[in-house]
Amino acid sequence: MSDHDLEMGPIHQVLKRVDFFKPVATRRSFMQKVMLASGAVAAGAAGLGKVTTVFADTATDFVTAAIGAERIGIAFYGNALGSGSPYSAPGDPATNTLLNSSHRGYFQAAFNQETSHLGVLTGVNTSLGLPDFPFHTFRFPGGTFASKESMLAMGAALEAIFIGAYLGAVKQGASVGNATVAEAAAQICGIECEHRVLINDIMGISPPNDRFYEGNVAAPPRNAVGDTGPRSTVYATARDAVNALVALGIAPS
Repeated sequence: MSDHDLEMGPIHQVLKRVDFFKPVATRRSFMQKVMLASGAVAAGAAGLGKVTTVFADTATDFVTAAIGAERIGIAFYGNALGSGSPYSAPGDPATNTLLNSSHRGYFQAAFNQETSHLGVLTGVNTSLGLPDFPFHTFRFPGGTFASKESMLAMGAALEAIFIGAYLGAVKQGASVGNATVAEAAAQICGIECEHRVLINDIMGISPPNDRFYEGNVAAPPRNAVGDTGPRSTVYATARDAVNALVALGIAPS
């Protein structure tokens, strides 16, 4: 990819310090660098950022936040496939084919899975009498779906946040005795981990299943194959998870 391509839009301002275009061996801190990158779109911060003011840091806040995250996930996978989604902003879906037929199968399955997750979470939200996530349409930074590389970089960053949010929901739900939240979050988290591995595989990360544990519950053998990926960030609150999405420059409406 040329230097011109790297400057094509805000997505590259967000991700330009990520070692995505270097050999796999030097990309071991990929996720961490995505999360630390600067250049978030102001509209995203002004929009999604307002949501964090209504959270009270409880387990049920994670359910509301997860509804927003799943809508973003559906928009991402639909845009990557070029078909869009009910949550996609006009003009966002890819106009070029970004994936081969096999990888399109991965993404179609992920789109279907995120859609099912949203249905379950909406049902939980309604049954608990919780407020809906206030945004339904999400615009990604310019250039996100202009190339395979920028699209995968965003997908990897999103899945990292989703996993961390669901891990936080499991912990918070368990701590307050809310088995419904903890169980739903645990079951969905496992599928988000599958999505991350598939994205790693498409990106050429070897091995794509690159960690023994999401957190630090135990230390794997030193220099063991399968322990090259960074541990996941476990978000303590729903506010923290939404702020991580804000940092990616996703603008809601």
